[in-house]
Amino acid sequence: MSDKVRLASVGLGWWGNVLAEAAVAGGAEVAGGFARTPETRDAFATKHGGRAYESYQAILGDPAVDGVLLATPHTTHAEQIEAAAAAGKHVFIEKPLTLTVSAGKRAVTAADDAGIVLQVGHNRRRQPANRRLKELIDSGQLGTVTMIETHQSVPNALGFKEGYWRANRTESPLGGMTSLGVHMIDTMTYLLGPVDRVFAFSRGILDAPPIDHATSIVFEFAAGALGYLGTSFVVPRTNSVAVHGTGGTASNDEDGTRFYLQDGQDPAPSEQPVEVIDTIADELSEFVRAIRGETTPETGGAEGLEVVAVLEAAIASSESGCAESVDDFR
Repeated sequence: MSDKVRLASVGLGWWGNVLAEAAVAGGAEVAGGFARTPETRDAFATKHGGRAYESYQAILGDPAVDGVLLATPHTTHAEQIEAAAAAGKHVFIEKPLTLTVSAGKRAVTAADDAGIVLQVGHNRRRQPANRRLKELIDSGQLGTVTMIETHQSVPNALGFKEGYWRANRTESPLGGMTSLGVHMIDTMTYLLGPVDRVFAFSRGILDAPPIDHATSIVFEFAAGALGYLGTSFVVPRTNSVAVHGTGGTASNDEDGTRFYLQDGQDPAPSEQPVEVIDTIADELSEFVRAIRGETTPETGGAEGLEVVAVLEAAIASSESGCAESVDDFR
């Protein structure tokens, strides 16, 4: 391996460019990128440097590439991870790992057997605001946690163009869940541990885009607490987490940039100072260090699979109209 870890990007839309910039901030070098259209990959190479690869296979066959950054349609993840593992390339995969546990297990097994690093892009648990929530829970300052409430929405789907891959139910089951809500599943399991059961409602309300426009999920956690998650791809930007315990409530809002604390005697929450970091650069820095053998990813295959199991249970619940056990999908 060269002094610089060299990473190639696949899927060169807005988020693919974000990942490339974060990789450089995290200490890597951009080896180039691949997209289906020559214009897109040429523009990426001009902006970030490296080669405009003509195929994913060309990236995997380049000995100068140490790893790949995959910001690709969800249904392609397992196959792309398996191909990268066979080529000995490390993988950073955008969340969710896959859409089914069976596909995720194939991908994780391939990565483990090949001895490559597999990291899943669940960056929001890294927000200092969520780290602070974890500290308050684990220290007992909030008492016995009884409830957690989360919400993540953006209006992006209102601008989806016809044919865009996120704008169909196969790639985006439960609407905003696969692009947004899975962040909150990971955050909730990070804070409170595994989920026992879920009950989900999800529906289309508008004429377009052709995906679900509102999704609500209730959770039963193994530790005893209950939880709620709301997500939508067609309403104004919202990103909040609130943890309620017998000793107090702590919450963060505006994507972790504001933090509030209320103990059992306070009539209202008070805002507290909170650090804000670039969580994307933070996770890509960890990926680079993991490739160097200096650490292991905080959100690796096991953590990615746990999110997929909860997601798959929620999809099943929305279809059955019944609560579903996550153990049936793990």
